[in-house]
Amino acid sequence: MEMTTYLNSIDDQSERIEKILTELGYDLSDNGKYWRSNAIYRQGDNKTALQIWKDTGIWKDFVANTGYQPFKRLVELSCTDDSKVSEFISSIEKKEESFITVTKAPKMESDQFFSHDEVKTLLPHYEFYNKKGISDKTLSLYHSGFSMSGKMNGRFVFPIFDENRKVVGISGRHLLWKSASTTPKWKHLGRKTNWIYPINLQREQDNVFTKTIEEKKEIILVEGIGDSLALSEQGYYNHLVVFGLEISSKQLSYLMSLSLDKVIVSTNNDKDKADNRGLQAAIKIYLKLIKYIDINKVEIKLPICKDFGEMLETNVPISKWEDKKINKISQLEYIIKFLYNNEDDKKQISVLKNHLEQLKLERDSISQ
Repeated sequence: MEMTTYLNSIDDQSERIEKILTELGYDLSDNGKYWRSNAIYRQGDNKTALQIWKDTGIWKDFVANTGYQPFKRLVELSCTDDSKVSEFISSIEKKEESFITVTKAPKMESDQFFSHDEVKTLLPHYEFYNKKGISDKTLSLYHSGFSMSGKMNGRFVFPIFDENRKVVGISGRHLLWKSASTTPKWKHLGRKTNWIYPINLQREQDNVFTKTIEEKKEIILVEGIGDSLALSEQGYYNHLVVFGLEISSKQLSYLMSLSLDKVIVSTNNDKDKADNRGLQAAIKIYLKLIKYIDINKVEIKLPICKDFGEMLETNVPISKWEDKKINKISQLEYIIKFLYNNEDDKKQISVLKNHLEQLKLERDSISQ
């Protein structure tokens, strides 16, 4: 009988995890110590969204920005049959082990600085974005360009600066990406949660982004760089990219440092899908914002199309979005219903209900 060792046990564990994932319908792409796959549990089609570690099953959804989760949670999300869930989980439980399992934590992102030479060598091949309605002037403002070497080879690259004009991140869009591609559409190097973008693209004395925010006293929160380009192209420099579906603590702190009359949450509008993840993200960001910013100053206003980039490409005027009236009472009622359905913070529900009653009283007093 072969003696059970840590290494061959890890191999067995990996095989059991792989078998379960395959049975659940996950199409796994081998990346050494982990697999990549699309997020079947939320009907996702990005084949690199999930990172699943082979030895433990610990996973992270980079698109939904879930953070690292235990394998059991992925099984529960992916399978509606409780008895089958129990069967899957029990099959990977180790019994009577004669060794101590050491779980290596996934590598975490850390602050880092990138050489400015990586930015200087970018080529002004703007045709891809020109076809999307983005001018050379705007792309130059973003210090962007095509990379022909290094980790961003074949991507159109956007450098990320901090307040001291140091390059603290690089974001690249693959120009040949298709929905069936195994390579990610966007690739980010650096710690996204620390990025205040595109605010730090220019020096303070001629910073069109900060000047516009100060003048308008409002800011628009968007998911990605494509939205940022489309807004800047149309003169709406007062925006902040959250790089995903959540707002980070540093981004929130930045907003709190401003003198704002309005914060507009404008994540993607996935209205054509059964699960409007952009709207759900907007609600979660809204709920986080109102803990620190006056609730009267925060509103959700999603793009007319999927995002601002699509609006620009299809010639939907930004004024149509800007003029769109938001019924705050209906919006609050929807958010409260969302919270109840998701069994979220009951204390926050109470705060929202009180505000809803206040809005209704103000409406009634005006109509009298």
